[in-house]
Amino acid sequence: IIEELSKNEPVWFQEKRKEALELFQKLPLPSFRYGIGIYTDVSDLDLATITPTTTSNEWVCINTDQVDVMPFKDAFTKHEQLIKDFYMTQVNENKLTALHTAFLNNGILIYIPKNTQVTKPIYLTTETDTNTRIDHVLVVTEENTNVKIIEISRSKETATKVFRSHIIEVIAKENSKIEYITIQDLSRNVHNFSKRNGTTETNATIDWVDCQLGSTLTHSSNITKLNGLGSQSTSTGIVFGNNTQRFDINTQTTHVGSKTSSNMITKVVLNDSAKTVYRGLVKINPNAQSCTGYQKDDTILLSEDAKASAVPNLEISNNDVKCSHGATVSQIDEDKLFYMMTRGVSEKVAKRSIVEGFFSPILHKITDTNLRLDIKKTINKRIGALE
Repeated sequence: IIEELSKNEPVWFQEKRKEALELFQKLPLPSFRYGIGIYTDVSDLDLATITPTTTSNEWVCINTDQVDVMPFKDAFTKHEQLIKDFYMTQVNENKLTALHTAFLNNGILIYIPKNTQVTKPIYLTTETDTNTRIDHVLVVTEENTNVKIIEISRSKETATKVFRSHIIEVIAKENSKIEYITIQDLSRNVHNFSKRNGTTETNATIDWVDCQLGSTLTHSSNITKLNGLGSQSTSTGIVFGNNTQRFDINTQTTHVGSKTSSNMITKVVLNDSAKTVYRGLVKINPNAQSCTGYQKDDTILLSEDAKASAVPNLEISNNDVKCSHGATVSQIDEDKLFYMMTRGVSEKVAKRSIVEGFFSPILHKITDTNLRLDIKKTINKRIGALE
């Protein structure tokens, strides 16, 4: 399979695949257990069924005038060193990252040259059309750049189970600013494993916005390492689940450089028998002075059968910091619901309005009006089933 996938690739990339294959065969699957009674059920996941050589749609890209956006097969000619330096430097994290590296079948590079201010968002869209999609987005921004990337992932409902592994790596060099928005609305036959890794140099900024709406199972990690002095990151996300959807959400920020700041906010709404596990971590290294970190996870349960678990953590290795964390899990506010119903609003419409208001601060970060309305319509359609 690797020989077929790696045709016309550099020798070093082929060797990286083979090394990853050896790790894949040795490493165990993650347990997905995070404490007593806190776990994500992955019993229906069967890695033996994946077929990475099947043809899959490549990314559709809009607005590439000021930047280089190209599949890896072309980037090997123009920007081979960038891929060699930054692509998958941590292959041995677990069985799934090794699988991703060994069997990658869709890679794309986004390169922002020095001093480039990209005036319009870069849109990446894809529709999964096979039972296996293993794709990768590598973003490298040079000094003094600014860019917004909006990525939309969808798929059609089929009777066949689909495996998707998706990793984004963002390298933010000095004084660069990247806003990366992901919208995942995959069909309910998809097992979705997604990961976003970001590293920042001096005074660089990465703003993540993550909307998780689809799939039957999503394991989503957002991990940012603030290496440079004065660099910062925000990670805001929404999750809406119904029926028997499962979401395993992990957000982490490691402060390596001094005077760095992070802000992580996740908002979750669950209906029916949907389930989430949220894990958050702010880590301050011993030599990272004068840092600030904040994390918060808020969940609303619309059903007695829905379940949410939250595990927020702080790891602080020096005392010159300002950090806080928290998590809430609650039913929909009965006082608000009662107030709206006494004003002639039906219970269904009132619940929809409360959910919209709950998500609103994050959805407003999506400045594309049509895209924001599409997300609202998807959420409202599912809420419409409420009694």
